[in-house]
Amino acid sequence: MNGWVELAVSWLPFLALIGVWFWFARRSGMQARGSSGVTMIELYEQQVAETRRMNNFLERIALSLEKHEARGS
Repeated sequence: MNGWVELAVSWLPFLALIGVWFWFARRSGMQARGSSGVTMIELYEQQVAETRRMNNFLERIALSLEKHEARGS
């Protein structure tokens, strides 16, 4: 019986360290979600879609300006 107690006591710090690591991992995982439950990956995908949409608008404006300059010259 004494051997089991020594084994449990020797493994206790290691198990506590693993438990703390899991707790931090879960906590940081929860912080990776916004208050609406949207994950960071979804937010990045939305940002990429918005950037593409804005680039499309800017390309249309640049094309329009080039056409305007070509008519004026």
